Amino acid sequence: MADPKKPAPDAADRNVDQIRDILFGGQMRDYERRFQDLNQRFEAEIARMREAQDKRLSQIDKRLDDQLDKLNKLVRQEIEDRNGAIDDLESRLQQAARTTRGELNKALEALGRELAQSDERLRGSIADLGASLHARAGEAETALSRAGAELRADKVGRDDLAALLTEFALRLRGEFDLPSPK
Repeated sequence: MADPKKPAPDAADRNVDQIRDILFGGQMRDYERRFQDLNQRFEAEIARMREAQDKRLSQIDKRLDDQLDKLNKLVRQEIEDRNGAIDDLESRLQQAARTTRGELNKALEALGRELAQSDERLRGSIADLGASLHARAGEAETALSRAGAELRADKVGRDDLAALLTEFALRLRGEFDLPSPK
């Protein structure tokens, strides 16, 4: 149960608030007013800073957009220049390839003509050599036939060769004595 000597907690709090208001009320109100003034000034300064910041950001955005536009134009121009240079280089390369191809074809035709002439000369030389060889072969055949005929005429007969070999064999054995000259 509640103690009659102690005031209720709400009443005690109200009493303390009243005492505080009497003692510090003027100063507290002054502090509150000052805090409100400071708060308003801070809010006004923050709003001003926000506006200035927004203004600066919009200026920076505008500058960035302008710079990006300039860079985009420069990049597009550079791309166009490079593409033009590439096209020019391609046409030069194609022209050089055509020129080189023509020169190679001319050189191949000249080499073909030279080869045909060399082939013709070599065939003529081979034909001349063949005829010369055929004539020499005929001469060699004639000489061989003549040498064969001479060998047949001068050849030693079988009987003479057999007697010669028999005599040789007897002399090797020592059974054959030559008659001494008287």
